[in-house]
Amino acid sequence: MSEKVLSVEEFSEMIDRQVEKALKELGMMKPERKDVVAVMAGEEAKPSGRSGPSGVQKFFRAAILGDAGNDPRVTKALSEATDSAGGYLVPDDFRAEVVRRLPEGSELYPFVTVIPTKRDAGKIPKLSTDVAMSWDDTENAAFADSDPAFGQLSYTIHRMNAICRTSRELLEDSAVDLAGLLTQLFTEAVAAERDKVIAIGDGSTQPQGIYSASITQSVTVGTLSYAKLVDIEQSLKKKYRRRARWVMSNTNVGRIKKLVDDNGQPVFHRDPTAGFAATILGYPVSQQDDLPDHTILFGDLSYYYLFDRQQLGIETTTVGGDAFVKHQFYIKVWERLDGKLALEEAFAKGTGITG
Repeated sequence: MSEKVLSVEEFSEMIDRQVEKALKELGMMKPERKDVVAVMAGEEAKPSGRSGPSGVQKFFRAAILGDAGNDPRVTKALSEATDSAGGYLVPDDFRAEVVRRLPEGSELYPFVTVIPTKRDAGKIPKLSTDVAMSWDDTENAAFADSDPAFGQLSYTIHRMNAICRTSRELLEDSAVDLAGLLTQLFTEAVAAERDKVIAIGDGSTQPQGIYSASITQSVTVGTLSYAKLVDIEQSLKKKYRRRARWVMSNTNVGRIKKLVDDNGQPVFHRDPTAGFAATILGYPVSQQDDLPDHTILFGDLSYYYLFDRQQLGIETTTVGGDAFVKHQFYIKVWERLDGKLALEEAFAKGTGITG
């Protein structure tokens, strides 16, 4: 097959395309065709009425063909590392995304009992004492009384909230979707705060956490060991162990990973058949880093009642408050809820952990 022979016009257009591409990458304007053809043909590029810079021929040849030679003027002109030597011609690389911390997943909320409510306060009946059976072989004898005792679980709705203000200029000029990003960040923050109060809420201006509840089944631990974990497990009534899970900090997860049972087998496992879910003594684990390192919780999270007055609310405005006169964008996030451990006996705890 014979090679195709380019006409002068075709060759000139090909050079134009290559030069335009090369100079565009360098951040430079497109030169006139006659200047480029002259340079590539070996002539000194000094168009009529203008004087070209010294070394322009070598510069263009280096830019197009990558042939800078040893000429320091050309080498310097093509240097991207030094701003004054050409770095200003190379635009900074920018991606319309934000480097973010990985959000915390909900470790506790998926397992609690959520109770929607339309009131800001209320009470739920609570069984305080079970009935008990008795035995008697005597004919005509009266049955022994066994009456259940009831109480009430009261709740008062609290509100967690946050607001963020930003200029309209930033909102409009930002390369990222700033409103969408703020919404996502606040949604993740609400999820993390929910888990935090379920674990350690003070019960005063926020829901009462399990850690703050009056749990009577308690084991003093000291140094964590297989035997102490068994003591905590056994201190919880069997009926609550069926759906029990461990709740502890990252520090204590790390300590337990080093423990073995009496047969030398690790007490911490990951089940490959269940998405490598972590278990300790066969019970699932929820890591909650707001829980202090000196305490481990063990129990059935379904007995923690979360009273939800209103689902997560998000509002935005550019006219409310001072937003209009200051030309700002407001985003407001809130959620109203309360929470309590409905039955303290559904949990046990290990305390006084030192290592």
